[in-house]
Amino acid sequence: MVLTRGSKGLSCLPVVPSEYGRFVCVLNGNDLSIVSTQGYQTPIRNIILNEHLASRVRVLRWSKPPGEICMVPDVFTSDSQRLLCANGNHLCVWDVYDETWSANIETPDKAGFAHVDFAANHDEVIAISEFNVQVTIFSLVNGEQRVIKSPKLANANGYAFRPITGHFALLLNVDANDTLALHQPETYEVITTVILPTVDAQGVKWSPNGAWLAVWDSASVGTKVVVYTADGQHYRTYAGEADDPNLGIKTVEWSPDSQILALGKHDATVELLSCNTFTLITTLADPMSFGSIGRQIYAEQSPSSTVVGEYVLAPKSAVFPYTYNNASSTRAVSSISFNPTGTMVAIIDQGLPHIVWLWSRKNDTFQLAGALIQKSAVKQVLWCPKLPELLMTVSDGETPTVHQWICGRVPRIALVPIQGGGGKYAASWIKADGSQSGIIWFGSQIGYMLGYVDGHGAETEFIQISNVEDEYPALSAEEFPAS
Repeated sequence: MVLTRGSKGLSCLPVVPSEYGRFVCVLNGNDLSIVSTQGYQTPIRNIILNEHLASRVRVLRWSKPPGEICMVPDVFTSDSQRLLCANGNHLCVWDVYDETWSANIETPDKAGFAHVDFAANHDEVIAISEFNVQVTIFSLVNGEQRVIKSPKLANANGYAFRPITGHFALLLNVDANDTLALHQPETYEVITTVILPTVDAQGVKWSPNGAWLAVWDSASVGTKVVVYTADGQHYRTYAGEADDPNLGIKTVEWSPDSQILALGKHDATVELLSCNTFTLITTLADPMSFGSIGRQIYAEQSPSSTVVGEYVLAPKSAVFPYTYNNASSTRAVSSISFNPTGTMVAIIDQGLPHIVWLWSRKNDTFQLAGALIQKSAVKQVLWCPKLPELLMTVSDGETPTVHQWICGRVPRIALVPIQGGGGKYAASWIKADGSQSGIIWFGSQIGYMLGYVDGHGAETEFIQISNVEDEYPALSAEEFPAS
């Protein structure tokens, strides 16, 4: 395990894995280390932050790997290559493989950076200034800057890069009108601008195949999502069904095969649109209205808040068996997560953040398959890249744990033997896992750990490892007893 004291003011954890998990960056005060998970976690590069960044880091990001993202990369697949570190006025980028190369950028005006990230590739950085003054694309190759005025949103919902080609879609506020602008990759020349039929657009998102762009409107105006083709032509506007209570959209997600557009609603339902016609296929109803949903409801139980427990099967009941978990705040679907094959969907309601509802999909038929009731609010939903039906979650409780479940089998909980992080934990699957053993990266405010979960029931444990290239037992659904 690598330890770090963390950094005051950092909005993310001070330890961050690369896309495929071959590297981990560790921020310890003013020291930034890049660690290889394939070499017994030895630092391969140490960086001393300059005076502009020292003790004021707000953003720590890895670039995306070159080419299309692979769910199961092989040994020849390149991982993230560059690392971005930023505060409100200054950002730096370093290269894993070239210690002689770095980039330093300061905000071009008095307004600081409200949002910073890599753009379509690791040769560009996108920065949105405070007060939505402008978007700037910085080239790390030739130092050029492309400036676009009046972005509507100062966060990642306000723009999107088209998969593979890198075409840039951006929401603007032009003369008090919501506007969609499409730009060429690299040159950022304008392809087209379109005045949107929205009152207050909340985000833009490309479909995984790059064929469609979806823009959704504020919930205050009811259900409205506008769909455009890749060249900016209006294709469809979906405004809900005639009997829709019209409580509006909270979140939007595409299925991995780009065949379904899911709309998470403020009435705790999810509407599923066909991407052939962008008309309604079906509505996933509020699970709390179902009463009993069968025997695939598992509740986490433990003797105390600091002791790891087990899942127990909910009792048979004509109504939902845990009425004390009824929502105490506004209901709205805040998270929709398809598994890699698109055959399962995990849904979280912000009014019931400790419950993961799982729906199964066969063709265009969806069925509520079960639920996991956690003791704490669910913070992450992570589908396994090698065993697509395996779901892992991380909660915001004080105890560092990972929860794993295959629907139709008994879920398990593993305690991660890491120093306490006050409920600020994060995890990810290590995709560069040659032994197919389900290796996990687990991080906190003061360190991280690599390992895998083994056993079931009270015998479940987290096995710590040092090198992801070593051989470990292969992950199998048989590790989860049938329910």
